[in-house]
Amino acid sequence: MSIFEDFLLKFRESFKGTKPVIHSVLGNVFSMRVIGNKTHGDLAEIALTEYINEFVEDYSAIHTGKEKFRAKKFEEDISVTNKLTGAIFPISIKTYGVGPLQLSTNKTGSMFSCLTEIIGKSEIINSQKIKDILKNPCFFDFGKVNVLPLIYDEKNKTFKIILFDLEKAYNSVSKIKYFPPRKYGKNRETFPIYKFFATDEQYIFEVRYGGAGANALQRGMWTHTENAKPFFNEILNGTYEINEPLIKLITKILVSPREKHEKILDLLRQLNGDS
Repeated sequence: MSIFEDFLLKFRESFKGTKPVIHSVLGNVFSMRVIGNKTHGDLAEIALTEYINEFVEDYSAIHTGKEKFRAKKFEEDISVTNKLTGAIFPISIKTYGVGPLQLSTNKTGSMFSCLTEIIGKSEIINSQKIKDILKNPCFFDFGKVNVLPLIYDEKNKTFKIILFDLEKAYNSVSKIKYFPPRKYGKNRETFPIYKFFATDEQYIFEVRYGGAGANALQRGMWTHTENAKPFFNEILNGTYEINEPLIKLITKILVSPREKHEKILDLLRQLNGDS
C-alpha cells in the first residue's frame, strides 16, 4: 500500500458520522462559484489543507500551490506529512464540474511529443508497443502525482470525491489513436489529441496538444468523469446548497480592517473549542 493510499484510509475515516464536516467544507468551496468561475479551485486547495490539519488523524498539510519562487517537483497543490512516519507526499487537487477532467497539465508537452514521435498521425494496437509508451518517463512519472478530484454538478447541486485508478487505466489500454484537429465555426479549430481505449472501444483518457502556444484546455492528460467511469473509484458523494451567509461574510470581511479579522478569528476559535 502506498503512502497516498494510507492517507486515503484516514481521510475516509474523517467522513464518518451523521453530519460529516467534509460536506460543509465542499459546500462552502462550491458556493464560491457565485463569486467567480475560478475562485473555488484556489479556495479548495486552502480548504482541504485546513481540513487535513484539523480532521484527518495523524496527518498535517501545507498549501504549496501559491508559494512564491518554489520549484515544484511534481504537480502538487498540497504537501502532506504523515506525523507518525515523517513521510511527505504531494497531492494535486482538481475541482471540476461533471465531464472533462484534466489529470495533468504536462506543461512541457512531453506526453504529446512522445506520442507524436512513436505513433505520428496513426494508431497503435500492438500491446508491447503500448506498454513501452506507458513506461516512458513522461507517463511513468505521472504515477507519482496523487490526484484528488472534487467533482460537482452545479445544476443538481451534488458533489463527489473520486479517484482515477491510473494503474487499472494503464493496464487496460489496448489502442492509442490519433485524432486530427476538427474545424467548427468559421475561424475556429479544435486541437489534435491522442485517445487511449480499452477493449470494445471503452474510452480511458486522452493526451492533448501541449505546444508553446497551448492554453490550459489544450494540453496535458485529460479524462471524462462519465465516459471513463470504470476507471474511477468514488469515496464520497453528497448534496450542497449555496452558502449565502458565507458569501455575505466574505464581502464584509473584504471591507474590514485587520483588527476586525483578528476578532472574528478569536470568535471562531471559541466556537470551535480551539485553544
